Amino acid sequence: MTVRHEIPRPTRHADIGVLLVEDDPGDAYLVRYMLDEEEKTGFEVSHAERLGKAVELLHERAFGVVLLDLSLPDSRGLETLYRVREAAPEVAVVVLSGVDDEEMALRALQNGAQDYLVKGQGDGDLMSRAIRYAIERKRAEERVAYMSQYDHLTGLANRVLFGDRLRRALVRADRDGTLVTLLLVDLDRFKAVNDSFGHALGDALLKEAAERISSCCEKSDTVARMGADEFAVIVEGLSDAQDAVPLAEAIVGAFAETFCVNGHELPVTASVGIAVRPPSEGEDLLSHAIAAVNRTKQQGRDSYQFYTSEMNAQAFERMVFEASLRRAVDRGEFLIHYQPQVEVRTGRIVGAEALLRWRHPELGIIPPNRFIPMLEENGLIVRVGEWVLRAACSDAKAWREAGLPPLRVAVNLSARQFYQEDLTEKVVAILEETGHDALNLELELTESLIMEDTRKSVARLDELKKTSGIKLAIDDFGTGYSSLSYLKRFPLDILKIDQSFVRDIATDPADAAIVAAIINLAHNLDLRVIAEGVETEEQLDYLREKGCDEIQGYFSKPRDAREFAALLHDGHKLL
Repeated sequence: MTVRHEIPRPTRHADIGVLLVEDDPGDAYLVRYMLDEEEKTGFEVSHAERLGKAVELLHERAFGVVLLDLSLPDSRGLETLYRVREAAPEVAVVVLSGVDDEEMALRALQNGAQDYLVKGQGDGDLMSRAIRYAIERKRAEERVAYMSQYDHLTGLANRVLFGDRLRRALVRADRDGTLVTLLLVDLDRFKAVNDSFGHALGDALLKEAAERISSCCEKSDTVARMGADEFAVIVEGLSDAQDAVPLAEAIVGAFAETFCVNGHELPVTASVGIAVRPPSEGEDLLSHAIAAVNRTKQQGRDSYQFYTSEMNAQAFERMVFEASLRRAVDRGEFLIHYQPQVEVRTGRIVGAEALLRWRHPELGIIPPNRFIPMLEENGLIVRVGEWVLRAACSDAKAWREAGLPPLRVAVNLSARQFYQEDLTEKVVAILEETGHDALNLELELTESLIMEDTRKSVARLDELKKTSGIKLAIDDFGTGYSSLSYLKRFPLDILKIDQSFVRDIATDPADAAIVAAIINLAHNLDLRVIAEGVETEEQLDYLREKGCDEIQGYFSKPRDAREFAALLHDGHKLL
């Protein structure tokens, strides 16, 4: 700390002092109001005048400390304390006390709402400590003020400051007849990154995302972090709503480049919702932007949408739908349908993939593409996924006890499930609880999921295999971005060819070549191959010719557990 003015030793008349801290917290200025002028001029300066001047400077500087020397024989120190409390209750009062008047000093502090007391043998030491206290107080106040208005991670305005600036912007817009434009930015697939790689990497990603958004904006714009992966931009003064398009496009474009965080390449894009007042009502501007960004996500993400009045009804419908979905977990409205996996060589059913369905009490059977993404978003997928695993194992055990041959049952794992620390323990516990043979349980993971963090995936898959003895399959192969050098390290048993390649193998030489190559690759790695989405005899003939092990598809629709058991009883053979 640098004190630019020498601090005079207190005299009998130095009962008031003001410590002012400038913008630079390292510099302190001590302003002393002494009675030197009285001695020079012969006119007495009243105590009230000196106090008034002190308080005036305190308000002018917005911060200060009044120093009271209670070593005086009279009670002017107490009088000053009360006056300061009345005129400037927000300032700090530091009572300078010598060793002999501690009782008086404590009484003064109690009467004046205790702030701070310094005491010591030397007056110079007291003054130095008072200065240090004042600076520390100033810094603490600045920290509190900053933390109450700014996000600690990104340094952007937080939700509180955003709300204040939005209100002020709306007032100015009403007065000036201008527009207020609100852009809400939501990071796509951020939760998957956070769940997969941990919060430390997620925080680093958020900081870089904040920088990319801010780089697209003007200094006059307010950029705020609204929540975990949500940001907002307030733009004033636009003459037309379409003037917000370049900014929205710039923000979406800023996320086109893959993030590189701690050695990981993360393809995270951004969805933007835009609301403008007018025509949007001011009090609904934020909710309108939320509706717009939700529409952007529903239509494929990585883009932007303006709010329209129709979105309110859709947002309400989504809210009601999600509430019903949450109740479905407790009401037991979920069920499983099983799709046969058929061995090409024998035509017999050797496995069944468990497919989740929702039996809504009013809407009937709801397909998974309508509700599973919502389960992923709200985190219920972990609870539901565990229920699916337990139910599938129980059904397979029941089929076996009914005299049917052993059957492999396949269950899909979500990203949230896969990265749970206790996943292996849960799988082992369910196998023990249901009595299902681990060798006949297959867990399926998507190619993109296990490639997000190959080192962690290898460790987790090894743990699952060695501890539980189950089989592991990679689903939708060919649609992700796997590296063959890593693929050989995964302890897999089955490779499933995505139906997008199977669909045209009879007519498209490129797809046919890809499927043949995948089959050869899998067999060279000692993996069984399952082709998905098989519908025609031509597809089956090609797959049989290339040595595909198993198929599943629409030649046999998914059935509930009872119907599937009947199918097995009828001959256990489909081809």
